[in-house]
Amino acid sequence: MAELPLDGVRVLDLSHVFAGPTCTRILAELGADVIKVEARQRLDISRILIMTDNDTADQPWNRTCYFAVHNAGKRGITLDLTAEQGRGLFSRLIPHCDVLVESFTPRVMKAFELEYETVRQLKPDIIMLSMSGYGQTGPYRDWSAYGMGLEPASGISAATGYRGGPPIRTGMSFTDPLTGVLAAGAVLAALRYRQRTGRGQFIDLSQQEGAMALMGTALMDYQMNGRLAERMGNRSSWAAPQGCYRCRGDDDWLVISVENDEEWAAFCRATGHPEWAGDERFADVLARHENHDALDVLIEGWTREQDHYEAFHLLQRAGVKAAPVLNGKELLLDPHFRERHRFDLVDHPVVGRRPVPRHLVARFDRFEPRVDVAAPLLGQHNREVLQGMLGLSDEELASLEAEGVIGSEPVLDLPEGLTFEMLRDVIRELFRIPLEKMQEMGAVQAVEPDYRQQLGLDEPAGGS
Repeated sequence: MAELPLDGVRVLDLSHVFAGPTCTRILAELGADVIKVEARQRLDISRILIMTDNDTADQPWNRTCYFAVHNAGKRGITLDLTAEQGRGLFSRLIPHCDVLVESFTPRVMKAFELEYETVRQLKPDIIMLSMSGYGQTGPYRDWSAYGMGLEPASGISAATGYRGGPPIRTGMSFTDPLTGVLAAGAVLAALRYRQRTGRGQFIDLSQQEGAMALMGTALMDYQMNGRLAERMGNRSSWAAPQGCYRCRGDDDWLVISVENDEEWAAFCRATGHPEWAGDERFADVLARHENHDALDVLIEGWTREQDHYEAFHLLQRAGVKAAPVLNGKELLLDPHFRERHRFDLVDHPVVGRRPVPRHLVARFDRFEPRVDVAAPLLGQHNREVLQGMLGLSDEELASLEAEGVIGSEPVLDLPEGLTFEMLRDVIRELFRIPLEKMQEMGAVQAVEPDYRQQLGLDEPAGGS
């Protein structure tokens, strides 16, 4: 197997949820040994998001799709950093590592006595990345943040929405994967700097500031022209027509973007309406902008009769920029993605064989990123890491588990007389929102019981 760029690099990963785990998953795909650290008392919250097979019967904390996708390729241990023993073990791991990644507010690492100045005493050339919501300095430094709040705080929401309407979220925490990728790039730069100079460093990455990079046009427009752009929905300030048009299916859509008169003429020919090209209302891009509403009515009259995939192929062959709006199912089954192996089949010890998307989407002709290792179970590698790296004995591991410093099941602070076992069924329900409730909330559109067969994970009934 070809050597990977980060073979020999070890990363301690204290990050949770989406942004930090995106960063460390990219590092893992490049060959780094990423050790994800959680506490039984404080799981990565993504361990309760989107339950595989909608089933919480067995180890629900090890069954979630969200965690499986963003933590594939890593090893996992549990350490209670609120306990002196847990912090001591973590400190003993630091000299064995090259990079430490965390995504807490600044006060958390200070409370753990694990700020950079302390960490570098244990490993002088360590690279420490802190990717809090608002950075390590400034009046907002101690405020907590999630992607749903960072989108508006970074300006993204000001640009998303319909003309005359309020700001609208993108539908996902878009700042998280963006800053996760930026953070991975920052770590790679710091590793290169250390290779050249022998010195580590501290990286302060504000997720708010990282997401602001998407607002470059709006920032420059105000800086240069004193203008505040208006929300435009699916339209464009230069292309016309541009929009998202309903197609033949129940919820099928096609995005079309025409930038010049040549593309407009090609669009009219491809759709079988050459007369539109001769209509004075649509004679040039300015006229098409002025009459965009009338144009949208004509275009959607055509798209409503079309399959969104077939219309996509038809227009692209004609030289017109178009794309279908793909949902999760269509992304997984898309023939283009399949041919490019966009999703890797990974064997998970609890949920079985599943398709997992790569975070590092670049293709390299000299090496193949590592993508075949499932996300760790809670505490799965406690023995492997704590014995293999720190030399702890079986007796020491048993003592740590008995004291709750490590373990492989969640633990809660319970009232006297109650045990974890007594609350197990209740906890399982906390990990699951009933499907009917999710459909009422609008979070789920449909459930397809044969989805595993469609993905090629199971044989159809009766064999083939």
